Amino acid sequence: MTSISSIGSAAASLSTNKIEELSSSTKQKLEALGIDPTTVTSEAQAQSLIAQAEATKHQQNSGQQQGGNSSEQELLSEAKDLASKVGAAVSSNDTLDDIIDNIAEEIQIMLNSGDQSQISQAQGYQAQLAEISDRADSIQTTQQNIFNAMNMVSISNKYALGL
Repeated sequence: MTSISSIGSAAASLSTNKIEELSSSTKQKLEALGIDPTTVTSEAQAQSLIAQAEATKHQQNSGQQQGGNSSEQELLSEAKDLASKVGAAVSSNDTLDDIIDNIAEEIQIMLNSGDQSQISQAQGYQAQLAEISDRADSIQTTQQNIFNAMNMVSISNKYALGL
């Protein structure tokens, strides 16, 4: 007859064996992100949790830097506003990247004009464009990180279910 304490010991031993399967760098990453490594059962699950935590952390950090999350629609609106200031043509079906490229072309024309007032104005527009472009890249990176984390969770769930 098996006693309850021996079952508890076997479970603790099994849990310890599972933890030992994790690489030391994975354990360190989990701990740095505030995740208890003893709750993780596999390297795949650990990597999934790390990806999720980093994506969430990145999203929170970029949101704090920008004073909130900028949506693509807000950026599109800002880019269209800047395009009208520099005289760049924008059609209703242009993507954010298309608009940014059009603005950059118009700014380059202004910089090459030789007119000092246009050059200084173009430099101001260039700074605005760089800020919009950086925020767009940040949103795209965050979306990709979230997708990757969800994909890792999916893979981890398939392994756990034996699919």
